Amino acid sequence: GGVVRGGTPRRKDSGVAAMGATAFVGRCMFAFVFLASAVNKLQTLSDPVAGAATLASIAPRLAAARALFAAKIGFPLYLVLPFTDGQLLLLGTLTEGMGAVLFVADSSLGAKMLMLFTLVVTPVMHAFWLIPDKHSAGYQVEMIMFYKNVAMFGALLFWHATRPVVVGSRRGGTRGIASAAGRVKLE
Repeated sequence: GGVVRGGTPRRKDSGVAAMGATAFVGRCMFAFVFLASAVNKLQTLSDPVAGAATLASIAPRLAAARALFAAKIGFPLYLVLPFTDGQLLLLGTLTEGMGAVLFVADSSLGAKMLMLFTLVVTPVMHAFWLIPDKHSAGYQVEMIMFYKNVAMFGALLFWHATRPVVVGSRRGGTRGIASAAGRVKLE
């Protein structure tokens, strides 16, 4: 415990509560990028004209990704993932949005969904190395977006790796928290 000025006892759990609140605010700020992007895509797709324009703009990138995968794996990707461009965009958008919401709620599944989304989308949608003019604004924007996504993937990976995991049996036995730092016994 301890006593602070004025004789008021200090609560032991106030530091833990402050850390929990700080982590929640941090997750909200981090997930905002994904959630805002997903909401924007859903709004765009709900407008037939804007949705068609968006699909037309990403179609060449998706076609190039499909061709690359087909060349690497030896058969067309649509045999494994038989989705249209619109369905892929909607699936990716839902993964992004739901992952963001779950991540804010401190869910490991949410972090994994955002990692999957970022891992799949980044090299397809931000392939800056395919832009011939290295000094163009398009090249610069795609390069920045690519590396931003790589950094966000790294942050999610770090969050997941350092996340405490309750280990042990609920019936008897030792129960504790395991993390990258080791095991801590709970009392």
